[in-house]
Amino acid sequence: MSKQVENAQNLYIHAIQDGHVAEAQAQSVGDTYIQHSTGVPDGKEGFAAFFANFFERHPEREMKIVRTIEDGNLVFVHVHQYLNGGEAQWVTTDTFRADEDGRIMGHWDNKEVMPKVEDLINRGKF
Repeated sequence: MSKQVENAQNLYIHAIQDGHVAEAQAQSVGDTYIQHSTGVPDGKEGFAAFFANFFERHPEREMKIVRTIEDGNLVFVHVHQYLNGGEAQWVTTDTFRADEDGRIMGHWDNKEVMPKVEDLINRGKF
C-alpha cells in the first residue's frame, strides 16, 4: 500500500471512526490542508472543529472502506458510514490529494444517505 493510500485511510479510520483527530493529522496531513467540502473550513483546525461537532451528533461510528483507487497523487475512497447503530447510514466518495511525501493536502467529497434495502431495486450502492 502506498503512503498516500495509507494516509487517506488513516484519516477515515483513526480520525473519523476512532476520534483521534490530532494524532491522525500529525501522521497523515501535510502542512497545508485545503478543504473543498461545503461547510468544512481549510486547515487542520477547520477539520478538527468540524469533526468535534460531528462526534457529538454521532458518538457511535463505523467506517467501512469498500474500495480505494489511486491515480497519480489522488486517492479515491468509497466508504459506507454506519452511524449511531445504523440510525444514519451514508455512502461517501472522497478524493484526497497528496504531496510528494504522500501526506494529504486536499480533500473533496460527495455524500448520499444510504437508501433502505427495499428501495434499491436490484442495485446496491457498492
